[in-house]
Amino acid sequence: MGWHWQKRGVFKGVGLRHCAGIMVCLALGLPGASLQAAAAADDVNTAEKSDKAEIIDNPGGPSVGGAVIIDGATIFNDVIYDGSQVPPANAGDQAAPVVDEQTALEISQQLTRFEENLAALESEFGPYDVSLIEALLDMGHYFSQIGQHQSAAEVFERALNITRISDGLLSPQQLLVLEELIAALKSAGAWQLVDDREHLAFYLNTRLHAAGTQDYADAAIALGEWKMQALRGNLLGNSALGNIREVENLHEVYGVALMGADQSMSTQSRFALLYGKALTEYNLAEYSLRTLPNQMQRPVERFISEYICTDVVGPSGQVSRSCATVRRENPLYLEMEMQRDQYRDRIRSALMALDGSMGEMQLLLTANPTLQTSDGIPAQQRLDELTTLFATVNRAYRRIDLLW
Repeated sequence: MGWHWQKRGVFKGVGLRHCAGIMVCLALGLPGASLQAAAAADDVNTAEKSDKAEIIDNPGGPSVGGAVIIDGATIFNDVIYDGSQVPPANAGDQAAPVVDEQTALEISQQLTRFEENLAALESEFGPYDVSLIEALLDMGHYFSQIGQHQSAAEVFERALNITRISDGLLSPQQLLVLEELIAALKSAGAWQLVDDREHLAFYLNTRLHAAGTQDYADAAIALGEWKMQALRGNLLGNSALGNIREVENLHEVYGVALMGADQSMSTQSRFALLYGKALTEYNLAEYSLRTLPNQMQRPVERFISEYICTDVVGPSGQVSRSCATVRRENPLYLEMEMQRDQYRDRIRSALMALDGSMGEMQLLLTANPTLQTSDGIPAQQRLDELTTLFATVNRAYRRIDLLW
């Protein structure tokens, strides 16, 4: 957009010699013949902003489990990714909308009013007064409306910093600003920053609310939805091992949120937590099955035969060589059994936890047959999906266990 922060933190429009945005150039009255030059400069400026914003250019990757078929059944699409990259999804600030000269002038005038208002407030109350927060939120919303999501995120970030300074590092007022900031960062495609701010929002909620309450449950569900979105598209560019560690951490989050659930937690939220927890348990079991070393899937003999020769001294003192076939335990078998036991325990633990989660979900459905998820999907449908997944993975595990 051709706008930058002053030391005081207020946006300031650039002059003609520094005109970098086509809308600003139009607003400043450049002739029509200069539009191409302005557009070219805007592309350069956009590229520079993209570098500074640390936006991940290649979110997404092929699914590890989505194309995996276990025992003839295709695994569903809620699986983690293996860390490889695919072309990025559409992000907010990749292309500025085409506007006419009148619209560009109106945008420039509106932004000028925003910055003048901010300058007046800052001059009167100081750079960290709470009165700046509402003005910054209005400005950020306007940037979002005109498709400048990175600029909106920068404004919301400043509002967040003022809130933390004015109201304290654990103030609940941050949550509203964080919600706006996260939405802008998602539109801008700044996935790592989204992850950082999602974790901050969850941390604040865990400090403000006790585990088992509705507010804590809402925070866990929100974090879980983001994490699953990031894992399905590998938006954070993690390796397969990094992704499964994210799943393990998310499983712990769901478990804590469900501990000591009180009467304030709705049945819908409890079901959502159990469903999210069950998905992580499925992914843990499926990942363990999928990453079995090849040598573990081949039978290993417990005993091996070796032809051993030794020197034997006879009664007369003569040395003779004696050879025989000796049967002994295979050291590779013991090592392989230890590895199989580790994988076996890991898969069994995940399957038992998944079965337990489905059992709790069934109890909720028995008491509330018409229960639906927050997006209007019948809860029974979600449970049926999990039942199919459990049967698929359990069948694959039994087949492998027989080979062992």
